[in-house]
Amino acid sequence: MQEADFRLTCLSGFGDGWNHYAHSMAWFGGRIYVGTSRASMAAMRMAVPAPNLKPWPIDAPDDLYAIDRCAEVWEYTPETESWLRVYKSPTVKGKVQGRATDVPSYIGLRGMAVVQAAGDAAPCLYISSWSPHTAHTPDIIRSQDGRHFAPVKRPPWGPAVRACRTLQPFDGRVHTTPTASGTAKGYEQDIGSEAVIYAVADFEHGQWQATNPEGFGNKRNVTVFEMETYDGHLYAGTVNPFQGGELWKTRGGTPPYTWTRVLHQGAFRGVENEVAGTLCEFKGALYVGYGVLNGGFHRAFNIGPAAAEILRVWPDDSWDLIVGDSRLTPDGLKYPLSGLSAGFDSLFNGYVWRMCVHQGHLYAGTLNWANLLPYLPMHVWPEDVLAMVRRWGEDRMVSELGGCELWRTEDGVHWEPVTRSGFGNKFNWGLRNFASTPHGLFVGTANPFGPRVATRRGGDWHYVPNPRGGCEVWLGQSGSGR
Repeated sequence: MQEADFRLTCLSGFGDGWNHYAHSMAWFGGRIYVGTSRASMAAMRMAVPAPNLKPWPIDAPDDLYAIDRCAEVWEYTPETESWLRVYKSPTVKGKVQGRATDVPSYIGLRGMAVVQAAGDAAPCLYISSWSPHTAHTPDIIRSQDGRHFAPVKRPPWGPAVRACRTLQPFDGRVHTTPTASGTAKGYEQDIGSEAVIYAVADFEHGQWQATNPEGFGNKRNVTVFEMETYDGHLYAGTVNPFQGGELWKTRGGTPPYTWTRVLHQGAFRGVENEVAGTLCEFKGALYVGYGVLNGGFHRAFNIGPAAAEILRVWPDDSWDLIVGDSRLTPDGLKYPLSGLSAGFDSLFNGYVWRMCVHQGHLYAGTLNWANLLPYLPMHVWPEDVLAMVRRWGEDRMVSELGGCELWRTEDGVHWEPVTRSGFGNKFNWGLRNFASTPHGLFVGTANPFGPRVATRRGGDWHYVPNPRGGCEVWLGQSGSGR
């Protein structure tokens, strides 16, 4: 499929620009379900350290809780081409700056999976959540019919855990990991307070169990970020901001499992491959998207900016570099078989956020941070970016390089772009989710530039309404060519 084969099914965050991320997506019961995360750019100022962006890219109140941050689930019916909100996070009592108030149970819904766990009469929709520090620890939410949603028993994680992400069935159990941590002093969206994979067979009556030693025995593995099944194994990718992310595998069995390390030291790129962030099986191999957290520049550890890589792993643990930077490794000389350097030849593609197989092709979507250039202080820009700015001019650079990218391949080596402009919307800075369905390929974006975006006019900055701010969902259908 090409860009002309995709059409927009919703824009501006389902009509609400505070729906910044289409953070999770699944095909269930003949419909597509999308879970949102709200006001992500507004919350980013709480990160430690906060990004040095001036002015702040969107108009956001000083009091984060003045925004309705209750995460939502939206349902799309292909036959009627219509969206319906089917769930909104409840609120609980919490304390904000010393005062008691209602706060959201969930500010984001970061993962979805359709699973028939032990005790389920039929496959159910399970959703992993992101909770603010003023509420309880995150839940896993279940729906049997796409209309009624309720939490199941939580894993035994500590009070600093703020989110879970992947829900991965394997060997009769469902697996998840904590992938965010936070307190009133700040939060880390992509680093959990414990690097443990928890598993349970029966959500109602079973007991969650740890399946691995903390960090797989390496304390520098601070988070287990992503999981996938391949070749009869469960694979898990870590965040390691000291040495580079690792990849591990297990055949399962009785927890705790026996694990084997497949990759380490960021596949010998070091911390510029800080996280093995997305995994996808395709035509007999496992494709691994490596990169740096926070879109390619992890401020807390001063890593980056660096662009993302894609590796291909085989059952015997050998590996190929598909997209990335050539290097000499203990496994020999590695060069990108695609001919494409890191980030699909773009520094701004900070990571490959998601990969998906659809109709015999592997699709890969990026996060592209070029849109932040106008807000970044010049002294922190990489020298190669400064050279481009001097040559092109900032406005032209953002106009031509802004917006996430979607690439596809039929054989894993030869890649072609589907879009390099966020489907014509530079505010779509990331392709966050895919769902391959009988009706086509659904693509959900991350777009935190709403409802009002900072725009420079006549040398001064103004906040103006952004009709293309907020997440979007696109549907690709082969041969539809608008």
